Amino acid sequence: MGNFLTLYPLGDNQIVFMKNRNRKDLNDRLLPQVQLDTEHIKKKLRRCRYLKKIIYAATILFITIIIYASTSSEEYLQETNKDWQLPLVAHNNYPVDARLYEPLTRLPILPLGPFKEDQPSLVIESGEDPVNAESAHAAAVINKVVRSLPEVAANISKLGPPGLVNRSAAVSVQGPPAVPASQPIVSNNIIAKPTSRAPIGHVQQSGPSKPLPDLVKVSEEVARRLNHTKIMCDFLKVPNKVDSDIYYLPQYNLSYCKVPKAACTYWEQMFSFLNKVSHEIAQLGIRSPFQISKYDIRYTSHLNLPRKSFRSEEDQADILKTTRVLFVRHPLERLWSCYLEKFFLIDFWTSAGISMKTSGAEIKCPKSITFREFVEYSLPLYNEHWAPVTELCNPCIFQPNIIGHVETIRDDTHLILRQSKLDWIVSEQEKISREENQMLDTIIYNYQIHSINWYSFYHKCLSQKELGTKLWEVFKKVGYLSSHAVLPETLRDYNQTTIILELKSQFRKFPLSSANGRAQQLKMLKRDYDALPKPLMAKILEKYNTDFLLFGYNASLPTS
Repeated sequence: MGNFLTLYPLGDNQIVFMKNRNRKDLNDRLLPQVQLDTEHIKKKLRRCRYLKKIIYAATILFITIIIYASTSSEEYLQETNKDWQLPLVAHNNYPVDARLYEPLTRLPILPLGPFKEDQPSLVIESGEDPVNAESAHAAAVINKVVRSLPEVAANISKLGPPGLVNRSAAVSVQGPPAVPASQPIVSNNIIAKPTSRAPIGHVQQSGPSKPLPDLVKVSEEVARRLNHTKIMCDFLKVPNKVDSDIYYLPQYNLSYCKVPKAACTYWEQMFSFLNKVSHEIAQLGIRSPFQISKYDIRYTSHLNLPRKSFRSEEDQADILKTTRVLFVRHPLERLWSCYLEKFFLIDFWTSAGISMKTSGAEIKCPKSITFREFVEYSLPLYNEHWAPVTELCNPCIFQPNIIGHVETIRDDTHLILRQSKLDWIVSEQEKISREENQMLDTIIYNYQIHSINWYSFYHKCLSQKELGTKLWEVFKKVGYLSSHAVLPETLRDYNQTTIILELKSQFRKFPLSSANGRAQQLKMLKRDYDALPKPLMAKILEKYNTDFLLFGYNASLPTS
């Protein structure tokens, strides 16, 4: 086709006739202007869409406010449909969801306490409760057999009628004790039903397997510690104050100054349980202080801890009227224990751990923190978990009536509980192996923390298998688990349940006595401290020098 003319609009009332061969030049000149107009129209459309969303949101908010304002709180709480109502309880005159007070759900097959499986126990009813003639005759026959043939006591449970079994109130004991014939006989899987009711929360069980400590000797040792501390207070003139929490139970004439990593979880369990009212204990299904886990203490039950401040003159006057308890620990062991629980394990990883390992913008996983790195990081910083005791609970000001040592916690707690008329707790704690209970509680605590952060930090940083391996290593370091126990590499998975079941199995397979466990712990402790350079070790001894002097500890690694 030949050349032809094309009409292009350039402005108001202007027309330009051009040939087809010049069209490209004109398009190049007009295209930027057309694109600019198109972007302007798109921006206006986006603004309209945003405005539309804002109007919708404002309308929904307005309707919600109108509906909420027209419904009173009384009408809301008195709703007839109880299937979805929150179980509200009173807390400081405010309605609170009762489930906030509940401890975390534990697996039914994994309760806190000894790993030994509970066996069904036979209860011989006392004369106070009516029983039919057949059951009473069977009980009399069993008592006669047990008195005459102690060696068959282990098989007695097979002879008793089903009506005598009470699984919730009795457990097995070791061998038949020597008791008069007029008293109910207690033997393997047989326990006489008590005639008097125990305090709220008490679990009726057998006597302790270990002999109870000599409280006279324990009292003498506590008096020696108090006298030593008083002399050192007069000599040193310690300037620090009491800045830690004081837990206070006036009904038991008892107060405790919290020192982390020195049996503080034990006393938090105790005070949290004793501060609960009976109907609350019944509602939660808690029968012992040791059913409150460490995770519950940190994130749930800590709301129930009765606190006082020594900085308040009024609180100080109340505290000084009670029996004041302070528990301490060898400073070097306490520092090492803090490293294992807070930095070798995952408790402090998302806070201090990240700052220790991260340089620049990239966040690094702190799963390889060494003991030396922890010491260098912690020495110039204040934190209650590794601060000297004199900076938390200065005994020269707190003036404790009892100074307990973690190294002799069983003896010292017996003395305190006896003096506070809490004898039933003495028998409760004797039924629970402290090592087994702490291993189980540590597993639950760390796996709960890991699961909370699973989809964020820990998902990229640490697998469940790596967490189980770290827990295994810690239990060996502290002497709870034999060094011969090995976490298998071929488990189906490494979740909380699997790790606990494997721990139970190997704990039975490789039994470890208290003496051997302590020797294993001291060996690991010495290995970690020997790896520190001497100038760093000198700084540690300087920081905790007052604690060594006040509480009579030797400024060297413990040997027993």
